[in-house]
Amino acid sequence: MADSEGRDPFVLIEPREPIPGTLAILARESKMQEIHDLQSARKRRTWRVRAVISDSIPLCGDGDDVIARPAYNKFFLNENPISIYLHAGGRNAVYYDLIGDQTAQLQFIEIRVESALPDNALLLARKPINALLDAFARNSPMPLVVQRLELLSPADGSVLVSELILPCRHGVRFGPLGGVMQRPIFAVYDALYREAITSSSPYYRLLCAWKVYEGMGRIRRLLRENAEEFGVQERLPGEPVVDRDELLHLGFQSEFLEGIQTASDLFGRLTEMRNGIAHFLFETDTGESQVYLADGSQLRIYSVAASALLLYAHRMLEVLRQYYNRHLESRLMPGMVLPKLENRDVFIVRARDYGLE
Repeated sequence: MADSEGRDPFVLIEPREPIPGTLAILARESKMQEIHDLQSARKRRTWRVRAVISDSIPLCGDGDDVIARPAYNKFFLNENPISIYLHAGGRNAVYYDLIGDQTAQLQFIEIRVESALPDNALLLARKPINALLDAFARNSPMPLVVQRLELLSPADGSVLVSELILPCRHGVRFGPLGGVMQRPIFAVYDALYREAITSSSPYYRLLCAWKVYEGMGRIRRLLRENAEEFGVQERLPGEPVVDRDELLHLGFQSEFLEGIQTASDLFGRLTEMRNGIAHFLFETDTGESQVYLADGSQLRIYSVAASALLLYAHRMLEVLRQYYNRHLESRLMPGMVLPKLENRDVFIVRARDYGLE
């Protein structure tokens, strides 16, 4: 229900662990009873699912911020609205309603699905909507993405739940500060991590997490060699232990987590998912397979896996960075000059330093 100030806040339905980048389901507090009743009824019905179409997916803000952010694309309708089908042969065809704003710019694609559960309605809608966008991209290449899915209430047509990439709610208030240290041994991995968290694709996020993980052996070897050279007695830290409850809240099944103790165990258990993205066509016990990126179930699975792997890849980096800071940085970077603001013209980027002159 709305609070005393008239607000109707969002409730996070899935997952229980609100990690940015995860595919999440949100609903207004005032809709929770209706959702509960529909889930309990398990009545097979036709649902209307609406996809908000834009050129990008918001990655910062809270639920109100990202849902209030206008969608944008360069796709315009000559008829508004317009109903079209996507045909895959035989009786395999689906109808869509394309709906534009007052300028006929595409805002929504609506589809009808049959399911007994609201959650399954969202899952069923994702694949055919993505398939239609794939067809649009084939014929008229332009960036069109599902900014979010909205399941409409069978009672009054209002938005019942929204499915979207969970944005980062936390901000930074910066300064005053002299500067920030870059540790060269970690720089390429910091770049990979930023590539991951600025992407709305769980497939690419998972691949970046794996690239960071694959570099852990190299970082450990370099740190060990440097420690031996400088006579550092402190041993390298072990890798992070997996928090089972955290992963359960993120969406993993209890059976899947059996035997997983460390971050490496988690990465090892998800190797096939990495191969599915890195190689596209890959061999399994049952033969050749591939990942269909448009499929809603694949998107959900990869969203959960990518969020977990990024979380633990970052933790693996941080324990090694802390070791470096405490035991090696002062030895590896002797005579470091402190840049002063009054001497800033000394500290500029010069072409000759990069072999461009």
